[in-house]
Amino acid sequence: MSTPAGTPPEDSRPRPQYGELAPEGWSWTPAPDAVPPVPSATPTTSGPNQAARARGTVPAWDRPVTLALLVFGLLATFFAVGVLGALPQAVQMLYTQQDLGDYTPAASVAGLITAGSFTEAAVWLASAAGAILLLVRGKRAFYLPLIGAVVAFVVIFVFMSVILATDPTLLTFYSQP
Repeated sequence: MSTPAGTPPEDSRPRPQYGELAPEGWSWTPAPDAVPPVPSATPTTSGPNQAARARGTVPAWDRPVTLALLVFGLLATFFAVGVLGALPQAVQMLYTQQDLGDYTPAASVAGLITAGSFTEAAVWLASAAGAILLLVRGKRAFYLPLIGAVVAFVVIFVFMSVILATDPTLLTFYSQP
């Protein structure tokens, strides 16, 4: 096979890597300003899918689970607000069943119901905003709606307990043996 004049022959050897075709005794010394910074040592974890997933990414199940938990939390928030709103009617039903007369809510009950509803909504909004921020940043976020659910559960029972504690008739009825 002949090559036209003026063009170098085609090299069929593989491209050199890591100085493997360097002459004997030759070593490369970079210029002092051309040395790239040495990356810090990263902790190694063993796992079957370590090579498939880059460090810092979340598993594929995290995003749909987080979004499903947020939707479920939104529905639970609507339910909790409805329960708080219906609490005076539920107490009236309890009065009727126990022959205690008519239930007259204390003046603070309406404000407590409103405060409880806003607190439930604020807990959901805080957990949703935090989870979405974590998802956008590429971090695990499924645990944040779960924490929000626990906080919302505590909040509704605290407000229900405070509302029920404002009624002296119920307190005396249930304190008798």
